Amino acid sequence: MIRMLERDDIPTVLLKGRAMHEESPVFNPSKYDDKKVEALLIQSLEDNYNVCVVVAEDDGQIVGGIIAMAFEEFYGPERTSADLALFIDKDKRGGLTAARLIKAYEAWAKLVDVSTVTLGVSTGIHPLRTSALYKKLGYGDAAYSYRKRI
Repeated sequence: MIRMLERDDIPTVLLKGRAMHEESPVFNPSKYDDKKVEALLIQSLEDNYNVCVVVAEDDGQIVGGIIAMAFEEFYGPERTSADLALFIDKDKRGGLTAARLIKAYEAWAKLVDVSTVTLGVSTGIHPLRTSALYKKLGYGDAAYSYRKRI
C-alpha cells in the first residue's frame, strides 16, 4: 500500500533514512542528523503544500518511501518540485514499489500546483538501473550534477 506519512511512521522512516545514508557511497562521508530529518518529516505533516513524504507498506511494514519538496523557481512564479530521497528496502527493489511511490509523488505535485517534477540519481546506489526506471516513467535527462568534497 502507498500512503502519506503518519506521525507514528517517523521512527521507522528515520531508520530507513539512516540505512540509505550509510549505503550511499556519495552521502555516507557526511553526518546523518536524525533531528534534522525528523524536523523535515514533521514539516510534511504540518505543511503538506510544500513538503511531501509518501511511504510504501508491505504486510503492515514500511519498505520504502519518497521525500520531496515543492517551491517556486528562483527566476519566476512557477512551482516546481524535487525529490530529496527515494528509498526502498534492499529485498524489495526491482519490483513496482519505486514506480508506485513516484506516481504518488506526481499526484501530490499536481494537487499543490506544481508544473514540473524532478527526480535525482544522486546516492550512487544503482544509478543506471534507477535512471532506466525514471526514463521508463517518462522522465528525461535534464541536468548533470558534479560533486567535490572540500
